Amino acid sequence: MPPAAVTQRSASLAALASETFDVLIVGGGVVGSGALLDAASRGLRAALIEQTDIAAGTSSRSSRLIHGGLRYLEQLHLGLVAEALDERARLLRLAPHLVRLEPFLFPIYGLPLVHQGFYGSGIFLYDLLGSRHGAGFARHMRPEAALEFAPQLRRNGLQAAIQYHDGVEDDARFTLAVLRTALATGPGAVVATRVRAEAPLLEHGLASGVRARDLDTGTALEIRAAKVVDATGAWAAHPEERFASIPAGARVLPSRGAHIVIRRDRLDARGGMTLRIPGRVVFIIPWPDRWIIGTTDHEDARPPARPTALDEDVDELLEVVNHRMDIDLSRADILATYAGLRPLVGDPGGSTVKASREHRVSADPSGVVRIGGGKYTTYRVMARDTIDAVLGREAARRRPSGTGELAIVGAAPLADLAALAARLATETGLEARVLRRLVDRHGTEAATVVDLGRELDLLRPMGPDIAHLEAEVAWAAREELAGTLDDVLARRTRVAQERADHGAAVAPRVAAILGTELGWDGDRQAAEVRRYLASSAVEFAVPGGARDAIVDEAVPAGAAAGA
Repeated sequence: MPPAAVTQRSASLAALASETFDVLIVGGGVVGSGALLDAASRGLRAALIEQTDIAAGTSSRSSRLIHGGLRYLEQLHLGLVAEALDERARLLRLAPHLVRLEPFLFPIYGLPLVHQGFYGSGIFLYDLLGSRHGAGFARHMRPEAALEFAPQLRRNGLQAAIQYHDGVEDDARFTLAVLRTALATGPGAVVATRVRAEAPLLEHGLASGVRARDLDTGTALEIRAAKVVDATGAWAAHPEERFASIPAGARVLPSRGAHIVIRRDRLDARGGMTLRIPGRVVFIIPWPDRWIIGTTDHEDARPPARPTALDEDVDELLEVVNHRMDIDLSRADILATYAGLRPLVGDPGGSTVKASREHRVSADPSGVVRIGGGKYTTYRVMARDTIDAVLGREAARRRPSGTGELAIVGAAPLADLAALAARLATETGLEARVLRRLVDRHGTEAATVVDLGRELDLLRPMGPDIAHLEAEVAWAAREELAGTLDDVLARRTRVAQERADHGAAVAPRVAAILGTELGWDGDRQAAEVRRYLASSAVEFAVPGGARDAIVDEAVPAGAAAGA
């Protein structure tokens, strides 16, 4: 009998080939997953296809912030900031296991009173627009207090600081949780990864589905739907990558955001920081045992599959941090890098810094609905507006979105989640921090993951210094659509970005567990390990040297999240 995960995928492919859906969504990022959930919440029969893995593109490569966009105030995008802060408050309520508030310090340098008044007014406006909800008003600090928060701040020129709060999340796991919530909602959604949309099916000039291909087998299939949504993000900027035409006024302007990851003990601070020098803002973002430092903002016309950080990105980030902090970070301190392409909507040749983060929903002449622009924090609003456009004004009024108060799978009050982590630690004898992080990733489902670990004898950490359980690998294959080592090490866990070896030491063991779940023999497991080591050495390493000489054999150009 085929493994359960294989049987489940076969059933999804059969449904895609035999049914006619109310809406078919192409692209498995946070907006596509959100659109699937929105459609399901309205009782629509909906399907989603993704050509690699859920969140494999931009939605696993963000700064991992759920925030209002403090820097957008300078561009007077007040409506966008207010909307994002409202959504931040909503997500803290609907997904408390995945989104948490963290303190951030904004140090102020320059002319006394002038800069303090300017930035202080901006953060006060940020509070008034909604940031105060959940964490209270920002706190103004003298230099001495700022240095207690972050002792390595440069003292010379430090005039004051402001402590405020913003949301931090695991972007890949959040996207996956949104998609899994859709699968459990409404009349039943259908999802298949490793299926690529090639072109719309047309009847009398109107889209009635897509022609697609199963990338595992090469099998062609036709998927029929009353409406088609293009949620492919940055892929739409490349004519050779997109499956449908771009409506007028919806031109995509990809902007590269790059990040570096360092050990937590390399930088001394009680929380995150927002570092500002003229023309640039860099965030230092708390992550378990690590700091994530980013982001850059540069137009990027490279193929969208597996974008990488460039030398100039690393130099820029190190320069800003070393300019504002007495720390002297170098490439030797970097455990990993990663980069993503923001699918901004703007004019070619325009500044990506100034390009609007607002979203646009449009339709091409065949009726394919396209969503572009926006920011991760407002994915739910983007998804709602997309399905509104699919239905049309009158039908959308009769069948409104139900996502405004729909909890994400695994959600529970914070006190209940803390009690669950403590109980599991007592029952299993595992370290409390390991179980706390398990609950942070899975919420109430952590108990079921532990039960699976007991059943399969996988109730142990993946490695001596890795706070992920082997049981999570089997769970990823059975419940989370994982089909490759990259799916598990780069997105279901974040081992690829958290370790200097990107998970090479545990890759064979992870491949063995996945092999049991997916029916891989020894040769297939070894091949999967080789592919993963080759791709991760390109994708997550510090630029230059050996990395730039390695060719990613795992995924050819164009075969990543999107179309």
